[in-house]
Amino acid sequence: PFILSQGNAGGYLIPAAAMSAFNSQSQDLLWKTMQGVSPQGKRRGRAKNLLKRKDLNRGQVIGFGKEKLAFPGLTHNTTEVVNKQTNETKLTKIRPMKDSVYQNFEVKLKVAREGIGQNRSRYKGSPLERGWTGNTIRGKKFGAPLADNKELKFNNFDSVLLDFKTTNIMKGVLGRTKRTSALMVTGNGNGTVGFTLNKGKYAQNARTLRAATNKAGLRLVNIERYEDRTVYHDFFTQYGKCRIFVEQRPAGYGIVAHRAVKAICEMAGIKDIYAKVGNNKNPVHITKAFILGLLRQKTHQAMADEKQLHLVEMRPEEDYYPRLVASPSDGKVRTQEEIGHNEVLDFQITSHEGNLPNEKIDKKSPFIGTPGWDKHLRTGWAIESHERVRRRMRVEHGDVYGSVRSHLYDKYPECIEFKMERRKQDAE
Repeated sequence: PFILSQGNAGGYLIPAAAMSAFNSQSQDLLWKTMQGVSPQGKRRGRAKNLLKRKDLNRGQVIGFGKEKLAFPGLTHNTTEVVNKQTNETKLTKIRPMKDSVYQNFEVKLKVAREGIGQNRSRYKGSPLERGWTGNTIRGKKFGAPLADNKELKFNNFDSVLLDFKTTNIMKGVLGRTKRTSALMVTGNGNGTVGFTLNKGKYAQNARTLRAATNKAGLRLVNIERYEDRTVYHDFFTQYGKCRIFVEQRPAGYGIVAHRAVKAICEMAGIKDIYAKVGNNKNPVHITKAFILGLLRQKTHQAMADEKQLHLVEMRPEEDYYPRLVASPSDGKVRTQEEIGHNEVLDFQITSHEGNLPNEKIDKKSPFIGTPGWDKHLRTGWAIESHERVRRRMRVEHGDVYGSVRSHLYDKYPECIEFKMERRKQDAE
């Protein structure tokens, strides 16, 4: 339709569109205009900080408006009781809305509108479900791999993400493109472990992590374990510039190692171990070096057969008491004359392949020998025996309130340790 208007030089036509509730445009057209980016722009990263869609009708309720009218079926019941004794009812009509009802609606609408566009806190999960730190997913567990054959399942398997990063690649047509890289390790905790380094498309993290988990299940190897809890012997392993010294530990020691090595040990079922990683902390090199060292270790029987000698173990926790752990399978043991004079029988040098860890030198204070250091030592002479005396009193009188006391306690009962108020309340 056109509207006829009169100007100074005559009439002219103004195009006008008839607007009504039946032919009004939807909000999709407006949002499409605000978020419009060409496909080439998306590939170049121009769709990163665009305006996000918002629900402008959030909080609105049909029936509530500025006229403050109560509509039956929308804001109140369609019927109302006239006589409670006979339960007589009648239909309600449109009537003015109570101010308290409308004010309650305005409060809820304000709260709903304030939440539009805000970054709402995501579910963090329990500390056991999260990773090593709070702001990354490294160390998070992603469950067992999925097999292509639905009849087969990875029972008792679990996967841990060791590293996840975003890399940039420069291409001639698309320019700088991004992709992700995930290092995943999986295992059943019973000597079977596998890992993979999987790459994926940017902004498709869920698909990348699932693919990494499944590929790790296709690269499984079996690890030999001593007493199903630790390694067979101390060894040295290296990949690239990463150097790792692994030592066997007694039962109950636990895993004292880099967090990537600890995750691999948990997946492989190793419970007692000590591992020292060198200066290179690259998680990919650490993973490859440690698994390579686990595969290269020799069982006690294999070492005894190789040397044609008895293998004797002496542990510090057993006061270095010699214990025979393996003998040659064929029963033939070499004599002293058959052993070469240049043959190395030091097991530590053999297992570490000549690479021994550097001894840790205790750092001493640079002030030792100065007059100030002597004064520092003299100031502590008066209190150096306090902790030993407190320990002896707790042994003699029991670890209760009043056990640490003065030698004048019989005459002055208040002369006791003043830092035991909590124990005093427990005693009372």
